[in-house]
Amino acid sequence: MACVQSCHGQKRLLQTLRKLQQDSGTPGDQYAAEATWSNLFHHHPLQHHHSSYRYMLSKQQRQRGISHFGSAERLRVALSRAITNKKLTVAVVGGSISAGTGAEDAPAWVDRLETYLKETYGKVANVNVTVNNGAVPGTTSAYMSGCVNLHVPADADIVVVEYTVNDDQLALPAMDNPVRRPYERLLRKLLSMPTSPAVVLLHAYAWFRPEPTFGVFYSNSERDLNELAGYYGLPVVSVKGCCFQAMQQGVPGFQVHAVRRQDLLDSKGLAFYYDEIHPDGNTGHRVMAELVVTLLQRGVADLLHSPLTEADKAAAAQPLPPPMIPGNWESLSDRCFVGEAFKTKAVIGQPASWDWVNESRSLRPKWGYVSTEPGASLQLLLNTTASSGAAQHPVLVQVAYLSSYEHMGKAAVKCVSGCSCDESEINGYHVDHNSLLKLHRIYVSQHEECVMAVQVKDETDAPDGEHKVKLAAAVVSEEAGEQHADFDNAAAVEHVHDISFRHVGFGHSGVFDIRNHI
Repeated sequence: MACVQSCHGQKRLLQTLRKLQQDSGTPGDQYAAEATWSNLFHHHPLQHHHSSYRYMLSKQQRQRGISHFGSAERLRVALSRAITNKKLTVAVVGGSISAGTGAEDAPAWVDRLETYLKETYGKVANVNVTVNNGAVPGTTSAYMSGCVNLHVPADADIVVVEYTVNDDQLALPAMDNPVRRPYERLLRKLLSMPTSPAVVLLHAYAWFRPEPTFGVFYSNSERDLNELAGYYGLPVVSVKGCCFQAMQQGVPGFQVHAVRRQDLLDSKGLAFYYDEIHPDGNTGHRVMAELVVTLLQRGVADLLHSPLTEADKAAAAQPLPPPMIPGNWESLSDRCFVGEAFKTKAVIGQPASWDWVNESRSLRPKWGYVSTEPGASLQLLLNTTASSGAAQHPVLVQVAYLSSYEHMGKAAVKCVSGCSCDESEINGYHVDHNSLLKLHRIYVSQHEECVMAVQVKDETDAPDGEHKVKLAAAVVSEEAGEQHADFDNAAAVEHVHDISFRHVGFGHSGVFDIRNHI
């Protein structure tokens, strides 16, 4: 009798999994379902128009594109949990490729994936599907490792990481360097989330990367990142793994003799790339979506062939091993306070003579704390302990401030309690006729409760004699000591700051999704 309820639940789960496989072919064959997709769906998961869906990738290419599957306990648990709990949250982090660049007249890979999930898990299994696209153009894992708390929902079941093109392939010394260390910390932070999400690496590929020359198979960071995937047992899908030979051979859809941007009409559906870095929406983005979908289909097939066990659940919940890169521990506290998080988690109380205001004249918000009164002081409470690096070395704190050609004054930045630092100055005035966020850099000593003050000064360089100071964000480095240039990314901070205040239906409310932009 003890088995009745659990066995009944397992039976229902298997029935739903078989529906997702379209009741076609033999259990364990992740490709059998494709033959009957057109019978199940009015419009088809990866296609942006109504027609019978046909994979762009061959079966062999899809097989080759999964460069590592492993035991995949977390993926098995995530897919099973989604069907049981009727909820699936998928998050994406990465750079401009995942943000959708290149998808000019066809859906980006994340949007194709979302459509697939809603047409399968949503309609077939009645699962509430949410996809959160936290990708930010122009970022590397150095940014995302520090700011991942803003980009991935806390209830994520699956997280896809795409930084293979953005992270430097020639980082030295091997692995233990300022490019690979934040990538590992990003993985560790994601794997340590309360939901124990399945973390999937998606390797994009830039054929036109010039080192050492165009079209070289090994000219990216994939082999280094695969070391981390092997160490942590992460599933991996790879564009070059599936498609390099097709690119070499000039197969239509994979052509690389020219990019589509050079000849928009004639190369549509033929060129793999829209420009020298980004895949085209009709081809390259479609391939990336098909790779992730194939991985998920294989996960479902794996569950059908070998149902989830308590041992699987225990393995998925195991504590992480020590970092692969010695001493490369992830931070346990938030390091990135952008948007609403700056107001609620970094600024102490409601500072006198400072107002939290939106100065935008458009639909794109420009919130921040503003003061025009000399002597007005705003205090920040930050945890400046480093997760890696010597305890005696300082960490970098970046304070985002508005720089403009009118009204702007100066502010003194100093450490008040807990930590120590040299006093420095913010000057918000510049000559060029534009307004943008800049990052003021201050190296401070390590302390769990570092209190810093920003105080408006009497003097100003502004011709109008005004003293306005506007603050919008604070970012704390994870490592102690001098920081790599990738960490210093004012454009990303401003982009995320503005978009994080908008929610027009994409992703989780309160979590950055690039598709909420103007």
